[in-house]
Amino acid sequence: MTELAKAASTETNVDAFFEVFQVLRLAAQKAREWIRAHEPLLTSLVETWARYHALDQSGWLPHHTTPFHLLDPSEPDPAVAGRLVGDYYDAEWPMVEAAFRLRIETYAFDAETLATFDEALVAHRNRLFRATPRTLFPDIERKARETLNGAGVTSQASLRDLRNSVGALGTSNLTRTGVLSFKLYRMFADHLYSNVKTPERLAQVAADPVPNRHATLHGLVVYASSQSSLNALIMAEYAHLSILAVAQTLADRADPQTHRLPAA
Repeated sequence: MTELAKAASTETNVDAFFEVFQVLRLAAQKAREWIRAHEPLLTSLVETWARYHALDQSGWLPHHTTPFHLLDPSEPDPAVAGRLVGDYYDAEWPMVEAAFRLRIETYAFDAETLATFDEALVAHRNRLFRATPRTLFPDIERKARETLNGAGVTSQASLRDLRNSVGALGTSNLTRTGVLSFKLYRMFADHLYSNVKTPERLAQVAADPVPNRHATLHGLVVYASSQSSLNALIMAEYAHLSILAVAQTLADRADPQTHRLPAA
């Protein structure tokens, strides 16, 4: 390559680099302008994430009754969030219970499930916290068995078929109890019905304030706190709404013109 050609090539490379630099500078300028214009929204999103993170670390499950407004997004200690939420639920339980009942009665739950929820809510109100998960789990299995297997009896205590059917419902799993949350689906799919067969797994479920079915009904862990009782109510609501959604999907497959149940 001649010296003239080398110089031309160098000049071309410099021009190309300068053009790329100009494009990047313009993009950075546009990004700054967009951020300034949407700063309130971005700040709100960051604060919302911080509140959800604090709630998650505290062991409380997200729900439409969760007092997110009390959580300080700048407070890094999950114990603070846990205490604030716990105090709120203790002080405002009549209002929280009414909100549970109003939502539950909106959906096409059968009489047995409504009666079971009623007893569990009364148990929590009277601080009979051990009774809540022990009351709720059997009814979830009853309704799941009825929905997926007719009147037959299944030995699938892990509800594998139900969990698979719920998993196929897609993104609706993230908003089922009135808040946007992946955790409720993850707890339903991976924690609630997992078997406890090793000391390591037993230690994990014992440390988690969300009751595990196997540990609850076989007496491996005693869930006796207000937090575990309320978490059981939230997960039972999620489970029954999921069963309704599965039932509707099965009905739609059988008859696309069927009358739709209230959306779950």
